[in-house]
Amino acid sequence: MEENISLKKRKGDHHGEKVLQAGQETGEKVKRKRGRPPAEKLPPNPPELTRTLNTLVDMVINYKDGLGRQISKGFVQLPSKKEVPEYYELIRKPVDFRRIRERVRNHKYRSVGDLEKDIFLLCHNAQTYNLEGSQIYEDSIVIKSVFESARQRIVTDEEQKETVSASHSDNGGRAEDQFVPSAGER
Repeated sequence: MEENISLKKRKGDHHGEKVLQAGQETGEKVKRKRGRPPAEKLPPNPPELTRTLNTLVDMVINYKDGLGRQISKGFVQLPSKKEVPEYYELIRKPVDFRRIRERVRNHKYRSVGDLEKDIFLLCHNAQTYNLEGSQIYEDSIVIKSVFESARQRIVTDEEQKETVSASHSDNGGRAEDQFVPSAGER
């Protein structure tokens, strides 16, 4: 019976502390940090990808309909949890353009496809929560369409740039056609 009590005490004495790993001679006790470990900092994206992502987000956010109305205004910031708690009960992964911009800035998107997933999620959330035919529902359809056409245009522009730069650096293919004798033929 005394052993159980002493073991319990012993376990309790070390609560929140750990002995340093082997290889450290001191054997001192170190306090463990509480909470979630810090998130790993991602290496920055290539500047070209960051530029492309920012361009796509800007094109979608700045798009205006035929009446000159900026349709993204209802998507810039999520509704307040206090004012619209049912939104957060229905929508599992809320996202807005403020968060999307922040993720671009923090290099969370590693490709245009990652950005596309969040834009489509934003639109899906709006269509899930709002009634079909409502202004925000209709705007979400337009936002998705604007993103798709902007992406297609940017991808086409980048492919054309790559084709032009490849043809200029290729030097017309003449370097590959030249005969270079091997050591035995000289």
